[in-house]
Amino acid sequence: MKKLEHYHPMMSAHYTLDWLTQTPLKVIHAAIPTERSMTEMAQVVSKAMQLVMHNQALIWGIVQRDNQQFAGVASLSIDIAAQCAELKFIYQADRLPVAGRNEIIDYLAAFTFAELELPHFVITLEATDTALRQNLITQGYQPTKQPQKLIKNK
Repeated sequence: MKKLEHYHPMMSAHYTLDWLTQTPLKVIHAAIPTERSMTEMAQVVSKAMQLVMHNQALIWGIVQRDNQQFAGVASLSIDIAAQCAELKFIYQADRLPVAGRNEIIDYLAAFTFAELELPHFVITLEATDTALRQNLITQGYQPTKQPQKLIKNK
């Protein structure tokens, strides 16, 4: 598998996914729900980038392309043994609506299957994200034993 650090920036129709280090820390801190201090948030970003450099995950800041507003974080964890990638979001709903999350999910599922050549794509949703969950089920995602997770197989 290609080194994960090469997969940036990536662009869906309306969003750019780029390293968290491309967005000022104070913007990240203000845009996502957290109780962490700026120092703690800096440590989180540093650890996230270490995961990327160790080929364990892809973690991007999500930026709206039309207005350059930071919308949240997408984390794609790679499990070679299980042959899957798992996507999680950190966001505020007013910055990354259902349609935006769905667009990024579609983009990263296709990326997982075509570029990473993994046969399984798992998405972890918030328990309250019922509209997106239902939309994904109609697109062929299957519920798992864990209620917040859906899986799509290649």
